This record gives sequence, C-alpha cells and structure tokens, in this order.
Amino acid sequence: MALIRGVKANYPCPICLVPKEDLSNLSNTYELRTTAGMQGIWSAAQEMNATQREQHLREYGLRDVQVAINHFYYQFYFVLC
Repeated sequence: MALIRGVKANYPCPICLVPKEDLSNLSNTYELRTTAGMQGIWSAAQEMNATQREQHLREYGLRDVQVAINHFYYQFYFVLC
C-alpha cells in the first residue's frame, strides 16, 4: 500500500487499475494490480530520469518507493491462505 498514491490518484483502487473516472461503473473489468505487474512498471521507471519516472509511475497511481518486504509478505500471506 505504500506505493499507491491514494484516492486522488488516476488509479485509486489498490486491487485493480480502474481509472478514477470509471470507479462508479461496475459493469467493466480492469487489469489487476499484481506483484509482478507493478514490479515491472517500477523497474521500467528506474531506467528513466526523475521527471520521466515520476510521470510514468503517476500514470499507474504508484510512487517511487522500493518495498523490500513485499516478496516476504506475499509468500507468508499465501502460506496462511
């Protein structure tokens, strides 16, 4: 959750990539925010300059924060489920 920009972001949902203007439209389906997908977006942004990186991450409602515990957390979460 530390990476997500929040309710004022272009993509405020922590589960999927629904644009903020479509939040009330429940008939559509959108791409899920998967760990692999978000890490790919974040990794691609790391190869950009600071301005481009910020713009690229903002397009997905993300922040430029590397969260090292994500890998451990998801492994632990799936063991519990």
